[in-house]
Amino acid sequence: MPRKVRIIVFFVCLGCFSVVFSQEKTVNTHFFESEYLIGKIIPNEPGNFPKNGPQQIVAFNYGILKHDTSSWGRFYNFPEIGITALYGNAGNNRVFGHQISLLPFVTFNVFNQSKATYKFRVGLGASYFSKRFDIEKNPSNIVISSRLSWDFRTTLYRNIIESNRFVLKFGVGFAHQSNSHTRIPNKGMNSLLFSVSGQFYNNENYTPPKRISNGNYTSKDKFVLFRQGVGFHEQSEIEGPKTNVTRPVYSTTFGYGKIVNHHVKLSTGFTYRFYQHYYDHLTDSKIVGLSENPSLNASNFLIYFNGELFMHHVGLDFDLEINLYKPFFNHFHPSKDVVSTLRQLLSTRNGLNLYLFDTHSLPKNNFYIGAYVNTNLGRADFMEFSVGMLKKL
Repeated sequence: MPRKVRIIVFFVCLGCFSVVFSQEKTVNTHFFESEYLIGKIIPNEPGNFPKNGPQQIVAFNYGILKHDTSSWGRFYNFPEIGITALYGNAGNNRVFGHQISLLPFVTFNVFNQSKATYKFRVGLGASYFSKRFDIEKNPSNIVISSRLSWDFRTTLYRNIIESNRFVLKFGVGFAHQSNSHTRIPNKGMNSLLFSVSGQFYNNENYTPPKRISNGNYTSKDKFVLFRQGVGFHEQSEIEGPKTNVTRPVYSTTFGYGKIVNHHVKLSTGFTYRFYQHYYDHLTDSKIVGLSENPSLNASNFLIYFNGELFMHHVGLDFDLEINLYKPFFNHFHPSKDVVSTLRQLLSTRNGLNLYLFDTHSLPKNNFYIGAYVNTNLGRADFMEFSVGMLKKL
């Protein structure tokens, strides 16, 4: 098993155990949920996308409903946390094969003023595909080129039938699978899915916990952060001749922010990145305007805006980045329309952090490791692993 695959599996498994078993000493309600999903892949390469029919998935979810009123259960209005295991196909078994996924998830109560019960679920994990791109045997699969990929899912549910031990739900969601450009071609799989699920609780007298107002929470703790990352990036065919070769991407980040109510981290800062692939290409080839200074033109300077949800030793991390300087990418991906222009300007970074100390205790110094998917406005750029430190001011 390749090293990057082992690292992804490690993060997913460790995230699952950290989220599900990091509990206060409180009696929580456990549940088991079976779910059927049907939908369609959304083509992201018009005219060159493999034909596909309906996508069908069977999922099994195990989780816990938080009842504690002293910490993050109260702040997030009693979320559900758990693990999803699913099996399905993408509508073309000959090209895509079958999919097996494992994802830790968090489900939040939303639209609380509505008479109906709505819930929003976010999951991040890994998917295994039985078939991938092969230049001779499977050349049309430009979507998936590696056995293992990241799997990101969001679903909005509405309760239809509720009883003491059972809830029937309908849902609509979005799913994305990508290997973060560590192996190409990697157009990524984006799907719109509809679901019906039955949720069974272990408590005969189960009743949803009453919402508690968070109005009394006013803490805002300031901090500075430092993060050092290394990513894995494969150069695309339009960026140069060295395809099917993975090179590192080095990142250094400094930031400042606030932790709101012990549970939400908001920050902004500056990141410098260096793409080894870009540097190699600029030194091997003479590209007017770029090769004169390969180190600078293989760099990326950006500012970022970050939001992170703390759940004890786990953090769900989301970045929106504004590129100040990225000449190599802009040269080989010129602005042709609104989407390509925005792709030059904006990028994202989403992932999972695992903290040494419980984030809710607000230690003076906290350290973490993380795994992330970096994109150019939805198109995979590279996979990254990092170590970082938060220092409370």
